[in-house]
Amino acid sequence: MKKLIISIFIGFSLFAGGDVKAQLNIGAEGMFVLEGTVFHTEGLTLVPSKDWGMNNLSINKQLQTVIWPKFNSIQRVYRFSRAANFQGELALNYENVELNGNDAKNLVLAYSKATSNNYKDFTLIKESVVDPLARYVGQLFTDPITFSDLTAVSMESSGVAPYTELLANNMITPNGDGVNDTWIVKNIHLYPNNELKIYDRDGRLVFDMIGYDNTWGGMFNGSPLSEDSYYYVLYFDSGKAKKAGFISIVRE
Repeated sequence: MKKLIISIFIGFSLFAGGDVKAQLNIGAEGMFVLEGTVFHTEGLTLVPSKDWGMNNLSINKQLQTVIWPKFNSIQRVYRFSRAANFQGELALNYENVELNGNDAKNLVLAYSKATSNNYKDFTLIKESVVDPLARYVGQLFTDPITFSDLTAVSMESSGVAPYTELLANNMITPNGDGVNDTWIVKNIHLYPNNELKIYDRDGRLVFDMIGYDNTWGGMFNGSPLSEDSYYYVLYFDSGKAKKAGFISIVRE
């Protein structure tokens, strides 16, 4: 572990000097970052232990989170245009405003092999090295890894039971006045992989949507439902968790 910390520290020290730039080699097979070179882009630092091919490869920094049932990512995801194979030192800097409620000292790297917002597709690097003062988290990969998305995640639970931040309205008044016209679940955007089912008193399914986005306005097959109470179930984590309750439709 000491060698790992020293190795990453040297890499960041080189970058921090300001005079070091990535050494690139452009040949018939494309562009390469030479072995041992500090390559940096928008807060992401890579020091390949072998010449690293970057032919037709772009890196896009996005200010978004990946939601875990218990853990929580920072508000930053690096998205590669295609899956990249990498061996060497990899680290990312973060700003305090991107912590998203996380305690910096508990951050670890997380990566997925394909573009994804589903936590199940990510691998947590639990042995990651983190420096809260320098605001970076990194790891030396002695064996090659393949990744498309990269972020950092807190390994400590917030202590709040998952899904409790979801606040659902219990009434809608779909009369076109712009107030309560659709059923709103506050913070539903934090759980994009949800599934919503709504039933009437007879148990008939009147609405079903994967990835509910606060757009249901009391309709069934294109026709307005009558004033009544309806039962909803919101499923999360592939049905392993759910939130349920009643919605009243009031038509003035």
